[in-house]
Amino acid sequence: MTSRQRAIFSPGGSRAGCILVAELGDRDRQWRKSMTHVYLLCGLAFAGKSTLGRRLVERTDATLLSLDDINAERGLHGGTGIPAEEWMKTHREALARLAALLAQGLSVVVDDTNCFRWLRDDYRAVADRWSVPVTVVYLDLPLDLVLQRTRENDVSRHRPVVTEEILRELARTFEAPGPDERVVEYRSPEPVEEWIERWF
Repeated sequence: MTSRQRAIFSPGGSRAGCILVAELGDRDRQWRKSMTHVYLLCGLAFAGKSTLGRRLVERTDATLLSLDDINAERGLHGGTGIPAEEWMKTHREALARLAALLAQGLSVVVDDTNCFRWLRDDYRAVADRWSVPVTVVYLDLPLDLVLQRTRENDVSRHRPVVTEEILRELARTFEAPGPDERVVEYRSPEPVEEWIERWF
C-alpha cells in the first residue's frame, strides 16, 4: 500500500476483500466535491450519524435526506416502534426524494440506520440510474456505548427517545456492510472533524 492509499476494511477487520481508495489531496477533494455522490450513513441509533452527517453535508455541499424527518412529517417516531408497512412507505418516499435530487445533479447524504443490505441496495439501484457512485459511511460503535448514550438521553431528552428494546432488536438484526460495498468507516473516539478532514 502506497502512502497515498488507505484501506477500507470489511466489518470483520480483515484485509481480505478490502477496497483501496486514494487518500485525497486538496485538488482531489475539490474535484470530488464537484461530482454528484450519494453517501449512505449506516449504524445504530445514537451512533452519531446525524452529527457526522451534518458535517459531511457541509464538507461536500450535499443535500441531507433524513428518514427521521420524513417520519416526523408523517406523524411517526421510529424510536418507539413503527409498523413495518409504515417504514416501507417512508423508505419509498426517501427513494423518490433521492431520485428527484439526483435528477437535479445534487449530491445526497442519506441519514438513516440503513441497517439491512436490501435497504442500501435500493439506494444504490436509484443512484445507478444516473451512474452516481454510492459510499456507505459506517459508524461502528460498541452496543454498550450506544446503550449508555440512550440512557443519558432518557434523562436529558436532548433528542427523541429510543427505547432499549428497539435498540437491542436493531443491534440483533443489523447487517453490517460487506466487503463488496464501497465503505468508509468511522470509529469512536476519533474526533469527527479530524475524520472528515482525513477522508473528505
